[in-house]
Amino acid sequence: MPTVLWWGRGDKNYSRNRTIARLFGELGWECDYFHPAVGSELGLVQACFSRLKKPDLIWLPCFRQRDMASALHFSKKWKIPVISDPLTSSYQKQVYERKKFSPDSWRAKRLLNWEANLFKKADLIVLENTAYADFVRDEMGVPAEKLAVLYNGAFTRFFTPQPAPKPGPPFEVGFVGSFQPSMGTDVIVKAARLCQDLPVKWTLIGEGDDKPRDMELAQGLNNVEFTGWVEYETLPERMGNMHILLGIFGTTRKTDFVIPNKIFEAMAVARPLITQQASAYADNLGNSPVIGWVDRGDEQALADKVREWIARPEELPERGRNTRALFDRHFGDDKMRGMLQAILDRVLPGGE
Repeated sequence: MPTVLWWGRGDKNYSRNRTIARLFGELGWECDYFHPAVGSELGLVQACFSRLKKPDLIWLPCFRQRDMASALHFSKKWKIPVISDPLTSSYQKQVYERKKFSPDSWRAKRLLNWEANLFKKADLIVLENTAYADFVRDEMGVPAEKLAVLYNGAFTRFFTPQPAPKPGPPFEVGFVGSFQPSMGTDVIVKAARLCQDLPVKWTLIGEGDDKPRDMELAQGLNNVEFTGWVEYETLPERMGNMHILLGIFGTTRKTDFVIPNKIFEAMAVARPLITQQASAYADNLGNSPVIGWVDRGDEQALADKVREWIARPEELPERGRNTRALFDRHFGDDKMRGMLQAILDRVLPGGE
């Protein structure tokens, strides 16, 4: 049985890490973990004294760019490949999402050079979709042959198709996720304001920096409800009780090349889904009429789409079933296993 060593201080219970570890197991791989007790800078020292067993592959999980140096040291020692799955570029996050640095600033350029050089040293960098891979290639200068794509997918043993709620009023439209700029939660609240005449409750579940702003925006509205995070074990059922689930509607650059977990999970529980169009869907969902596509940052378009779908409530259960079928076609377990196997074939002896 081949072995993959997950390297660094990544959270193995994070949704993407958990999904990929499961896929490795389904492909016949054993997963070992090296998790330094202290910061990444001391990871190499700890690894040298840990008597690690040589694996067939080193995998850097999400957000662990800082663990690349120690992983590369051992990959050279063992003569095995290193694959990094950063999920989010630190450069993109600081410059285009948080807007901490101007793209022309020396700090941004330093961060860009640091991260790009790390990416170039790995055997492969895995991104969540083709649009993100194009960003890393075009803006960060990482060669295309160093890049691969693996979707996020969903924990399909947990996020299973849920029974459709009664297709009649009162309706519930729901958002589940973090309140951050890329999510565009303010757009959801503004759309709810435009729909006060409908028998619809707009529920926003989660926490985040933008939540106080959104709660202030919702003052005076009786059709909007905010809740904190619900128990994870109850999440599929809670999502299943909603007639329509919402994706993202933000206007930051990040929204063009991410497909957040909420999209996969909403599709997996078989609920009608409304979200904004983006380049991230070009090689999967495209312009599928199953999805309720709207323009980014456009609360009127979101309100109009909800109004259109609620006007034909008898179609909602079928929309949900079609959404799950679309998920299985593009993001289901068979598709995900095939994508991971293709990645492994690129770096392992005997592969393509």
